[in-house]
Amino acid sequence: MYTRKEMKERARRTVFSHYGILLTVCLIAIILGTDFAGSFDFFKIPGKTSTGEELERYELTESEFGIDRGNVWDIAYSIIEGSIDNEEKTADELTNEAIKKSEDETNEVLGRSDGVLANLVNGLSSGLFFVKAVRAFHDLGISKDAAAIIVASLVTLLLLAFWFLVKNIYDAVSARVFLESRTYEKVGIQRLFFFLRAKKWINVCKTMLMRSVFHWLWSLTVVGGVIKYYSYFLVPYIAAENPEVKWEECINLSRRMMNGHKWECFVMELSYILWDIAGIITLGLSNLLYTNMYKSAFFGEYYAQLRDEAKRHSLPGSEILSDKYLFEKAERSLLEREYADIISMKKEPQDEVVPIGIRGFIEKYFGITMYNRKDEEKFWDYQKRALIIEAAENAIEAAAYPDRLSPNPIHRQSNHFERLHYMRHYSAGSLILMFFVFSFVGWLWEVSFHLYEDGMIINRGIMHGPWLPIYGFGGVLILTLLYRLRKSPTKEFAVSIVLCGVLEYFTSYFMELANGGIKWWDYSGYFLNLDGRICAEGLLVFGIGGFAVVYLIAPALDNLFRKMKPAAVIVICAILLSVFVCDQIYSLKYPNEGEGITFTADGSRQSLGLQGHPQDDSSR
Repeated sequence: MYTRKEMKERARRTVFSHYGILLTVCLIAIILGTDFAGSFDFFKIPGKTSTGEELERYELTESEFGIDRGNVWDIAYSIIEGSIDNEEKTADELTNEAIKKSEDETNEVLGRSDGVLANLVNGLSSGLFFVKAVRAFHDLGISKDAAAIIVASLVTLLLLAFWFLVKNIYDAVSARVFLESRTYEKVGIQRLFFFLRAKKWINVCKTMLMRSVFHWLWSLTVVGGVIKYYSYFLVPYIAAENPEVKWEECINLSRRMMNGHKWECFVMELSYILWDIAGIITLGLSNLLYTNMYKSAFFGEYYAQLRDEAKRHSLPGSEILSDKYLFEKAERSLLEREYADIISMKKEPQDEVVPIGIRGFIEKYFGITMYNRKDEEKFWDYQKRALIIEAAENAIEAAAYPDRLSPNPIHRQSNHFERLHYMRHYSAGSLILMFFVFSFVGWLWEVSFHLYEDGMIINRGIMHGPWLPIYGFGGVLILTLLYRLRKSPTKEFAVSIVLCGVLEYFTSYFMELANGGIKWWDYSGYFLNLDGRICAEGLLVFGIGGFAVVYLIAPALDNLFRKMKPAAVIVICAILLSVFVCDQIYSLKYPNEGEGITFTADGSRQSLGLQGHPQDDSSR
C-alpha cells in the first residue's frame, strides 16, 4: 500500500509522462461541463468602450453558448402566452445587444457580428433559433401552441440525448484514460473510444445514469447527498475497468469499497486546497494546465489502492474487477502468444523500396514522386504491412494496453490503415491536378455561399478564372509538407490548422501590402479572429477539410488520375498551368475587385447595395 505522499508522487509522474493526452481529456471535460468548473475563468476578457470605461468581463458561460437548460420551456411558454412576432423581435434585440457589446470592446477576438460561429452563438443565446423553429412548424399549419410544445420537446430530447450519451458517460471515459496512463507509456487519443470498440457504450451510460439518479434522490435528504457522493465515488472507475458490469453490481461494489474510506477520501480532496487557492489566484489557469490532471491522476492511484485491498480481502462483488492488465503489464511470453500473427508478419522478409539521391529525399520527406513508377504497388504493400505492425507493436512491447488481453470482448475491426492507402507517394502530375481541383472547389464553395447569402453570383478572389489558389496551395502543402505526420491523424489535424492559419494570415498581409491596403477578406467581427485575417471557424473548416483531403479525397483523386494515360495528364497540366499563369499576370495589373469582393483600406466593404447585410468575408 502506498502512502498519500507516494500516491501523489506517482500521480505527478503520470501527468508529466502523458501531459498531452491528459490535458486533452481534461479540456474536453471542461467544455462538456462534467468537471473542473472555473478552469476557463482566465479567458474572461476585459474590454473598454470608446470612452475608456471598463466593461464587464466577457464570460464564456453556458448561457453565452446555448439555450440555458431551464429556459427551453420558458421560451415556449412565452410564445404560447404572447406572439411569435414579439418573441422574435425580443430575440433580435438580444442578438443586436450582444453584437454591439462585442463591437464596443477594444479586444475583438470574441466578435459576435459575422460568421457561422457568431451566428450560432447569437442565435442560441438569444433563443432566436428556437423562435424560428416554432415559426417554421407554425407555417406548416400547426398551431402556435402546438409548434412551441413540439420544438421545446425536441430540444429537450436532444439535450437529454446529449447528456445521456456524451456528458453522462465522460467521467468513466476519462477514468479509463487515466488508469491506462498510470500503467503504460503509450496512450493515444483513440483510447477515448474504448467503450465503443468494446460495444459497451450504452451499458456504461446506464450505469452512470443510475449513479446520478440515486445521488440526486439522496441529495433530497439532509446529509445523504454528501455521504452518497463518496459512496458512489468509485462507480466511474469500476465501469472503466469493466464496462460489461451491471449497474446494480457496480454501485453496490462502490459502496462496499468505500465503506470506511469516505472520510479518508474527503481528506484526500481537502489536501489539494492550496492548489485550489492557486487556481482562484490564477483565474483557473493553473487548474487548466496542471491541477485538474494532477487530481485526476491521484484518484486513479487511489482507486488502484482500494481495488487491491478489495481483491486481497475477497470483498463480495470484487470478482467483477477482472481487468488485470489495466494495472500491471503482461509477461512477454503471453503477449507474444496473443499477438503471434503480428509477430510472424514482422519476421517475414520483405524488401523495402528505398530510392536514393534527391529523388529519395523528396519521396521520403514530402511523399512526391515525379511519375507513377511500376514499383509503387510494392512500396504500398510495404507501407501497409509496416503500419499494421506499428499499430500493434506498442502492445507487444508492453508499452500500451493490450486489447487482445482484455476480459471484455474487444471486437476486432479492420484497421483504418488497411482501408485507406493514404501513405502513398503522389506524382507531380497528380499534385498539379489536385491543386486545380481544390482551387475550383474552393471557388465554387464561396460563390455558392454568396449566392445563398446575397442572392448574387460573385466571382470571388483576386484572379478572374474559376479558382481560388489559396485552397489549392493549402491542400497541396498539407499533402507534401505534412507527409511525415500522416501516420498520426491527431498531429496531422492539429498541424494542418496551424499551417493553413499561417498561410491565410500572411497571404492576407502581402495581398494588402501589394495592393495599397485593399482587402479581399476581413474576419473582423467573427468569433475568435486575429486581426481580421484569420478566424476560428475558418481554421476549423481548413483543419477538417485538410483531414478529409489527406485520408479520403486525395487518395480517391489519385486513384482516378492513375487511370489516365501519362501523356493525357501532361497535356491537361500544361494547358491548366498556361491559363493560370496568364490569369495571374493579368490579375497583377488588373486584380478582380469591387462590390462583394474587396474591402477599402479603412476596412469598410465595397457596397453590394444591400444595406446592413453582412457579406461572407472569406473570399480568397
